[in-house]
Amino acid sequence: MKKYLMTGVAALTLCAGFTSCSKNDIEPLTPAQIDKAKYDQAFLNYVGGSIASGQDWGFSASVSGSRMTRTVVKKDMTNFPKTGVPAAITDAERKYVTKWFQENPGLTEVGKDWKNFYIQYVSGDVDNKKGMWHRHDPNRFNNTGLPNDWDEEFTDNGGMDYLIVSDGANYTEHVLDFNAKSGGPWGIVYMENSSALKFGYHSSWDSNDYQYFKLVEIDVPGVGKGWYVGLSLYGKKYDNGDKELGIQRLNFAEDWILKVVPGETIPDETYDIRIMGEDLSAQEAGDFDFNDVVLDVKFGSSAKLCLRAAGGTLPLRIDGNDAWEVHALFGLNNTSTMVNTTSGKHTEYEPVPLELHRAIYSAADARSIKLEVWKNNRWQELTAEISEPAAKIAIPVTTGTDWLNERQSIKDEKKEFVNWATQNKSRSTWWTE
Repeated sequence: MKKYLMTGVAALTLCAGFTSCSKNDIEPLTPAQIDKAKYDQAFLNYVGGSIASGQDWGFSASVSGSRMTRTVVKKDMTNFPKTGVPAAITDAERKYVTKWFQENPGLTEVGKDWKNFYIQYVSGDVDNKKGMWHRHDPNRFNNTGLPNDWDEEFTDNGGMDYLIVSDGANYTEHVLDFNAKSGGPWGIVYMENSSALKFGYHSSWDSNDYQYFKLVEIDVPGVGKGWYVGLSLYGKKYDNGDKELGIQRLNFAEDWILKVVPGETIPDETYDIRIMGEDLSAQEAGDFDFNDVVLDVKFGSSAKLCLRAAGGTLPLRIDGNDAWEVHALFGLNNTSTMVNTTSGKHTEYEPVPLELHRAIYSAADARSIKLEVWKNNRWQELTAEISEPAAKIAIPVTTGTDWLNERQSIKDEKKEFVNWATQNKSRSTWWTE
């Protein structure tokens, strides 16, 4: 029976133990398996031991987008942004925008992928709203000859008690003290690390949350173009039939109107994790600097990437995309130039923002972002398998997070690296010590 060699370190070790092998007994290793096995053995020699059981190399499911710090800042607080604050809503702007929503029906329920933004109160009217009462009386036909089921209009006061913003998936924020009648005591809030993809409200009339809205760009005379979100009041109760408040004008999004102004650009440190890779060329005594590719990841329904450095001299691509070869992304027509890894020149080339167009909500998800090096005439993946030698690792991105210079030994610069790799897999602070 034909037997197959194991891959990785075990494969290389087993192969070395045979001086002659019948091709009928053992399937030879592929060049890619040999490259991986050599790298794995060099890595183990470098750290001086076996890999810690359960070591996930920073790609932990516990590191998720829900852990991001999100802030709602009211205007009178000391940390309200000092620059970029939008002008106050004028009476003419308020009147024009409110009339626009009253005359232009249609709900889009699609927002913008903004993380930092201001919300300003424009107008709101939740008093004396019409509703439709779908009444039922099982004795009506017998008593009057009229149908047992009929519709009857009613009027009542509603309530949109607080604003809700969300990304439609993992994140929801209740903006308290901000309501449809007055906009709260500030009339403006600043959302930081938030999401403008979805808007909604809490209906106090029936104690439910709804997301009937549209976000549109309106060119206001004397003000210019701006983004406005309108929300439609709705509620549903049972009272001898269903009572639906706001159903007649549900399609107009006129009951609570807000202006949404994109805020400051997200600073680099708000990316969630940094992936750093080795291109399988490192040898035991040398170049384990994990800067052949440096890629930041921002979690979300359409994850954002930012290429920071490319210290390798072999072709290396991101996510299986030939157009995302790292040197080419930096505008180079060759792979021999090391990008942003020289001491004092980590920003020599501008970082390259990319959009993944698929969801990445945690570091565990980010493991699926494939990094591949062109070596021995084939693309070979930089892996981070649990409890095996790693060719890519992940660290949190915090203020001052940087990567190593070219040919800096990671175990010499980061004294806890070896302990983290071989003994204590949960030591998440090793990079900063």
